Amino acid sequence: MKAKMLAGLAFVLVPLLAVGPSRAQQKNSPQPSPVKSGQAASPADKDAVPFPEVPRVTAEDVQQLAKEGKVVIVDTDDPEAYAAEHIKGSVNIAYDPTVDAREQDQTLSALPGDRLIVFYCNCAHEEDSAPFVKEMWELGYDHDKVKALKGGLTRWEQLKYPLAGTDVEKAEEKGN
Repeated sequence: MKAKMLAGLAFVLVPLLAVGPSRAQQKNSPQPSPVKSGQAASPADKDAVPFPEVPRVTAEDVQQLAKEGKVVIVDTDDPEAYAAEHIKGSVNIAYDPTVDAREQDQTLSALPGDRLIVFYCNCAHEEDSAPFVKEMWELGYDHDKVKALKGGLTRWEQLKYPLAGTDVEKAEEKGN
């Protein structure tokens, strides 16, 4: 199954290789944790948006840009979650904080530099998508061309925008 997923990703990304930016110097710095190990999170920490320096874009704007073909949407969930449900037309590049970021640089470098790239996750505050935005900056992508989807998959679903995946197909079969 992993081979099929990788082949599918390669099928989507290979045509994009020609338009990606030149590779910047690699940098391997761990992401700072908003709460130190052993330290209790305060109510203010719980509502704080991680990576506030990362620009967000609304689902409404992404939907419009997708209709115009002006955006690449990247799902950061694991392949199983992506297979179950994802934004229709998105590609899957899973975020794994335990993996050396340099291992994903080749995949990320394959994304186009001429369109807006929007990363999203199934997280309340873009905890998994925002780190990818920062990695793209390290690869030399323009700060205005890489953003995180505000509200992620949850917001997209609330607006009833197009989804794909096995869970979506099952729901459609049941008439939901």
